[in-house]
Amino acid sequence: MQHAVEADDLHVRRGRTTILRGATCRIATGRCTAIVGANGSGKTTLTRALTGHALITSGSARVLGETIGRTDIRALRQRISIVNPTTATAHHHVSGAVVDEDLTSRDAVLTGFYGTVGLYEDPDDAQRQRADQVLEEVGLGRRRDLCFALLSTGEQRRCLIARALVHRPELLILDEPTAGLDPAARETVLATIEGVIDGDDPPTVLIITHHIEELAESTGDVLLMKDGRFIATGPPGEVLTDAHLSEAFGCAVTVHRRGGRFWLEAHPRPWRRLLDKSR
Repeated sequence: MQHAVEADDLHVRRGRTTILRGATCRIATGRCTAIVGANGSGKTTLTRALTGHALITSGSARVLGETIGRTDIRALRQRISIVNPTTATAHHHVSGAVVDEDLTSRDAVLTGFYGTVGLYEDPDDAQRQRADQVLEEVGLGRRRDLCFALLSTGEQRRCLIARALVHRPELLILDEPTAGLDPAARETVLATIEGVIDGDDPPTVLIITHHIEELAESTGDVLLMKDGRFIATGPPGEVLTDAHLSEAFGCAVTVHRRGGRFWLEAHPRPWRRLLDKSR
């Protein structure tokens, strides 16, 4: 099996704080893999390390056949797309945002060719056709001329996925892709992700989440994180168990499975003890 990502004994330290503590994993090429863990478990730092945004203290990582620290990271990033809804939009081009909300949906997608917040280039006909194609694929073909700011939150997420796909990346990273969405919008975004995975020549898809409810049915592997390392890896049915998730989240939970999807139920009795621990 070919691997899009190979991480071995990764450590990331910031001052006296160790964030990653020997994280080791393999992520298969052309499949959907999920990294699941509580807030602060190291998920985001791991993805930042894999994309060259966080300095690796020790260990090694290979992404799309390139060794981080020994390759042109700018060229590697052109082969990767990241969707992070928490830094999605900006008015007047605020630093750190992904796209200017005053753009039309089509122009917002076109910025994906250039990795810019605004559309400062003049796209050619092939690029415009590709933008229209991916907007159709995510169900926004009729909204292409609408201002991005006027899209619903769920539509904005799908537009960002289209933006991420427009240049045909080899690795697509979805960081909390349905955070803050209502149930209908969440399911529409998940259906969009399923469409990407089931499409022709799909990219490797990596979903980062602490909500197992937002895992696509086509998720092939789950990597469960706690305290900067993986505590369980494998198929969803083997990793997403009551025991594993209770350990990962630090409270008693029950996992329900229906039709290839998973739901987590936290037991109410430990809530008082959790509050007492935090004091």
